Amino acid sequence: MESENHNDILREIIELMKAADSWLVISHEKPDGDTIGCGTALVRLGLRLSKKVMFACPDPCPYRYSFLLDGIGLAMSECLPDNFPGENGVFISVDTSAISRSFPELAKRPAECALINIDHHIDNGRYGDVNWIDSTASATGEMLTELMYASPWGLTKSEATALYAAIVSDNGDFRFASTTLRSHDCAMKLMHSGVSPNEIAEALESTMSAGTLRLWGRAMVRTDTFADGACAIYWLTSDDFTETDTSRDSTENMVNFLLRIKNVKLAALCCESTESGGTLKSVRASLRARAPYNAREVAAVFGGGGHDLASGCTIDAPIPDAVNMLRAEMSRYASGIAADR
Repeated sequence: MESENHNDILREIIELMKAADSWLVISHEKPDGDTIGCGTALVRLGLRLSKKVMFACPDPCPYRYSFLLDGIGLAMSECLPDNFPGENGVFISVDTSAISRSFPELAKRPAECALINIDHHIDNGRYGDVNWIDSTASATGEMLTELMYASPWGLTKSEATALYAAIVSDNGDFRFASTTLRSHDCAMKLMHSGVSPNEIAEALESTMSAGTLRLWGRAMVRTDTFADGACAIYWLTSDDFTETDTSRDSTENMVNFLLRIKNVKLAALCCESTESGGTLKSVRASLRARAPYNAREVAAVFGGGGHDLASGCTIDAPIPDAVNMLRAEMSRYASGIAADR
């Protein structure tokens, strides 16, 4: 079941949530601030409404967003809980474009439990029983803010704080091109619910360890600009993480720094990952772009996806090969943009 009318689909989602005794909230793998903020807001709402509620996240919450878990840690799970949400329950997937990016076993969920799919990714696969997909939103947090305000439940300060963190994490503190009047309207509403932007900014930004700073330094000294200065790339090896005692969590927002280079329109950060036994597994690439460049088009060449200006992909190759492959594709793409002008 799916409705194309905005108000109709809001009512449909609200009624499903009201009628259910339990909610299982689902995030995507390698969680970011948007999926964590949306998930924790729903958990807090569910607890306030005396619902049985759990938040299933395939990977641990990055330390940067751990403040959002205060008081609800027992409701978190890194796997799908057995026999939950039960016969009179719903699944609520937030900010997740495909089941494969979350828990693939959701495809075999109980037929009596509806799956509500709320997301702003343009490439969302519409895998839910109810799909609310809005690629014009700068963050899924905007959509949930609107859902809350359309509901009879209102918003507490802690719920609003989680949604504000979701929004600013995905639209770069209102600096990205995805930011609209709607983004600021949602922020205003959340501030009316008690949000303190400076407190959230401090919680999000004042989390860097000395090891993280050293890790960033290793990437920065490898900065490579090319395609007449329109593209930039840097990378990290598994040894970089080991020797600085850091993890992939420490790379949050690192790729964005490359866009601070004058004239750079397309940027990439490549991170080498390993399996527990030390065998090289793959390279995860994060891409960012400024219009008219499109990060999603480049990521798609390697089977990835995301947003036009922020995307990612996985390249199954050693780090030197992966960097060269991505660099070549970025150059080819930049040449095409230049030729069209």
